[in-house]
Amino acid sequence: MWNSAQDKLRHWRRYTVLLLALSLLAGCQAYKDGNRRTIGQFTDDARIQAAVKTALIGDKEIAGWPMNIEVNKGVVGLYGRIPSETARARAIRLAGEVRGVVDVQDRLTLVPSN
Repeated sequence: MWNSAQDKLRHWRRYTVLLLALSLLAGCQAYKDGNRRTIGQFTDDARIQAAVKTALIGDKEIAGWPMNIEVNKGVVGLYGRIPSETARARAIRLAGEVRGVVDVQDRLTLVPSN
C-alpha cells in the first residue's frame, strides 16, 4: 500500500489538512446561519457566565438568593428570585458591567424577604 514512510506521512498530512478544512467550514457555517454558536462564542459565553456569577455571589445583598444565569452570544438571562427592586436593579447592573455582555434579560421574580 505505502512504498515508504514518506508516503505514509504524506497520506496522514492530507487527511489532517482535510479534517482541519472541514472543521473550519463547519465553524463558518454555524456563524453564518446564526442558529448555532461557534466554539469561540461558546467559550466567550462560558467566561461571561462565570464572571457574572462571581460578581453576583460577591454582592452581599444578592448572594444567597437562588439565581440561574444563562448566556447566549453575549446576552445574559437572569432567572430566579430576588428580595427587592433595589437588588434586582443591582443584579442587572452588575451583570451588564461584565466585559463582553451585549444585553441583560431580566427574568427575576420579586420575593420579599421576611
